[in-house]
Amino acid sequence: MKRRFLIILAIVFVLLCVAYAAVSMLSSQSNIRVEKSEGALCYLPILSTPPEVELVPGIRFKLDTGSDLSTITEEDLARLDSLGFYAEESFYPVIGRDGNGSINIKTKRYTVSLPLLKYEIRTDSLGNRYGVGKWKDANIIHNVEFAPSLTGKSVLGIDFLQKFRVEYLFNDRAIALYLDEPDGYVTCTDIIASKAPLSIPMLGKRYFVDFKVDGHAESFFLDTGIRAARIKMPAGEAINSRGRLADDTIVSAIGEFPAKVSDNAIVSIGERTGLGKVYYYDSKEEPYAFNPFNLFLQDALIDFPNRVLKLRPVYKRSHTIPELVSYVTIED
Repeated sequence: MKRRFLIILAIVFVLLCVAYAAVSMLSSQSNIRVEKSEGALCYLPILSTPPEVELVPGIRFKLDTGSDLSTITEEDLARLDSLGFYAEESFYPVIGRDGNGSINIKTKRYTVSLPLLKYEIRTDSLGNRYGVGKWKDANIIHNVEFAPSLTGKSVLGIDFLQKFRVEYLFNDRAIALYLDEPDGYVTCTDIIASKAPLSIPMLGKRYFVDFKVDGHAESFFLDTGIRAARIKMPAGEAINSRGRLADDTIVSAIGEFPAKVSDNAIVSIGERTGLGKVYYYDSKEEPYAFNPFNLFLQDALIDFPNRVLKLRPVYKRSHTIPELVSYVTIED
């Protein structure tokens, strides 16, 4: 009886190992092709927090490094279809976190060509900032793969974003994607890809940056899906804060959480040191995380292919944080 049990246990273990290996071999975005591959592939103003961009007017995606899967809604598939960008549907089982942090197994995949514009940032007569694009400047990324969205939003997840160098333009509050490296940046620190066994079967890697907050060194998850917080740390660490703490509430995709906030934490990333805003709260998300689009009050380059974070050696910024763009439009 004992021997039979051990045999069954061994068979189950082997089957689990085979399943784990098979899932780990799944890939995403492996056949991406860009029509205009030199320089900035697009220039997309951020329209909300967490960051959402309209590739072309009416087709909006959330940029979320915390989502392993890129997902798309039926509505956005229909909009792309109306523009002549038809989706190819296939059976392809994948596992990963979605834009709300939930782990899902999906069996359907869409392969789509995405049009992207290079918007120019302008100000209208009412003082609202907006983006203007031209179809003649449009770029197209072919063979982008998506799972169906269950959140009501389309998401460009880390499986897509890690294929590019992602530039954050602070004064324009805009995002640009590159295959090559833009000029004017120097390396600040390394970006580290997680090697945790549970993350290996996911389609996208989870990326971390080591830095210090008030002298405390930790590895912080790079999460553009964080809404208001710049740096997130566990609530229990608030006792170590060197600054005065204020009460706040953090709203995320998974709920609301009471937080303590320090406005003047000393943040050291690589050889750069300055004051930063830290939110101390507990949630089911990563205990240590940061959103570079909230944290950096200057231009930044997230170079996923080379796994480095870059900043400009000298940067003169405005004394106030520029407003987000209110809307985008097309100009002939």
